[in-house]
Amino acid sequence: MKKRIFALLTMVCLAVSLAACGGSATQEETTSDTTAETTTSSDASDSDLLSLVEFFAADGEEVQSMLDAMLDAMLDAMQAQYEDQGISVNLYAEVYEMHYNFTIDSVVTTEETRPELTEALKAGTEASATSYYELAKTVKESVSNDVVIVVLTFFDGEGNELYTQSFSSAEEAAAE
Repeated sequence: MKKRIFALLTMVCLAVSLAACGGSATQEETTSDTTAETTTSSDASDSDLLSLVEFFAADGEEVQSMLDAMLDAMLDAMQAQYEDQGISVNLYAEVYEMHYNFTIDSVVTTEETRPELTEALKAGTEASATSYYELAKTVKESVSNDVVIVVLTFFDGEGNELYTQSFSSAEEAAAE
């Protein structure tokens, strides 16, 4: 159980890093932010933290509580990252699908401008297709579903659907 929860947390981290749709942050800015966060985290008293062995030896409720807090923090960080870029993100699951709905809040399209943005989103999504298939495969290994489908959907600021694409763990297996 702990292994599956840890794998799901890893999957969320991977999803957060893959789901960006052309954000404005540079690698240098990201590295600086990460370094600052790491430094701040290091300043916390070591006596307040569990060792890795203690963490995995903790009882189920205690571990679940810690993992829930970690997952909430990661999802909050993902949402804050996108909000800084003018994008709202909604992450949810339905049966065997893991949905990422991105709303580009500052963009309002018309029938004439929508195809150009749709093509740009399609090109960016297809360029990262292998990563999304890997994400679906990783999640599938962590849950009881026979197949997992990662669904990305992009909307403009008025809620018009711009582009959607699905990535199935079964397709990845067939491609190998």
